[in-house]
Amino acid sequence: MERVCVIGLGRVGLTLAVTLADVGMEVMGVDIDKATVASLLEGRPHFYERGLETRLKKLLGQRLTISHELAGDQYSAYVIAVGTPVDNSTRRVILEPLTRAVEEVAQHFSEGSLIVLRSTVPVGATRQIALPLLEAQRRPFHLAFCPERTLEGEGLVELRQLPQIIGGLDQESVDRAASFFSWVTDTTVRMPSLEAAEMIKLIDNSFRDVNFAFANEIALIAEGLKLDGAELIRLANLGYPRNSIAPPGFVGGACLSKDPYILAGSAADIGCEARLTLAARSVNESLAAHVVDRLQRALTGVNKRLEDCRVFVAGLAFKGQPETDDLRDSPAVALAECLQNGRYSPTIYGHDFVASPGVIRKAGITPCSVREGFEGADVVIFMTNHPGYARLDLQDLTPLMNKPAVLFDGWHIFDPADVRSLSGVIYGGLGVG
Repeated sequence: MERVCVIGLGRVGLTLAVTLADVGMEVMGVDIDKATVASLLEGRPHFYERGLETRLKKLLGQRLTISHELAGDQYSAYVIAVGTPVDNSTRRVILEPLTRAVEEVAQHFSEGSLIVLRSTVPVGATRQIALPLLEAQRRPFHLAFCPERTLEGEGLVELRQLPQIIGGLDQESVDRAASFFSWVTDTTVRMPSLEAAEMIKLIDNSFRDVNFAFANEIALIAEGLKLDGAELIRLANLGYPRNSIAPPGFVGGACLSKDPYILAGSAADIGCEARLTLAARSVNESLAAHVVDRLQRALTGVNKRLEDCRVFVAGLAFKGQPETDDLRDSPAVALAECLQNGRYSPTIYGHDFVASPGVIRKAGITPCSVREGFEGADVVIFMTNHPGYARLDLQDLTPLMNKPAVLFDGWHIFDPADVRSLSGVIYGGLGVG
């Protein structure tokens, strides 16, 4: 039986640890955050992932053990899945948590152990940072970079379905890592180098960001032309096999918000410029300020000032489908900050179907129900496409608003004509002029 230690029990590490235990491995999960460990030991994940809590409770104390420290050298494999955030000012990745985790593993791994890096890193980091620290121990080991590529909300399902990228220090490392992940998925993709595997993760998320940015740029142009950008994209895709344009919408989350910058940093290190990647990021990051400007103009038209308004934001996680409670790099939070840090500072209430009231409060937003949010609201903004919002009865809710009022549909959830037919409601939508 494989005995594996997973270091870092965030959204990447915990889902993998649970999956490895579920397929029959004996797993030790380690995280330095004692509050996280305490919660997990009680069978309570510190984030939402469909099916995770049930499996955690089933496996805990059986094939899955949780601890806040790494002890012993009895593991055949170590998987490092610590966070690698990007500095907000320099846009450079912060690698100190990864370095500390590798240093810890270096003190414990036994002869012939497999060490897998799963954290997102700049191209070359596995060889430049991890390899020297491990080689200093003068014990044989296998080293691989095998990125996580699952979708939040579908992580447990996709871990078993998606091909696993395998990059190794040498052929033996590739073979060992491929054998390890064959417990999880039927398909592994062997890369020619560590660097090639590192690059794959950056390509995946940067491509998605660029695709969304193109859709959002079309939406902004359509607004100026008094056209419906979402409908234009739908019709452009219809029956035309060479198009796969994404629908316009807000882009967020830890991966799509940081990985393009990690790719750009890797390019800059070799004298290249990731112009398209950075331009796409700029488009997607501009949407919060764009929405604030549209709200201000709409309210001015009915003699209201944004700073005097009550604003209700529906959908605070960074995405609605698949659902998540993750507010990291959430466009809704960015919008709230844009309002609160600017010259407007209205009262902001928020609702989310998954994120807890405590998490919402930490974002500086007052949690409420949907109905409470509509009551007395001058502005209602839909910031995710969670299917629960499409089921709302606007004819029942909009009479509660402080009219004339603005309803901004950021995801084309509702038919613009239906909203415009509501008494005293001014419609606004991303990509709709």
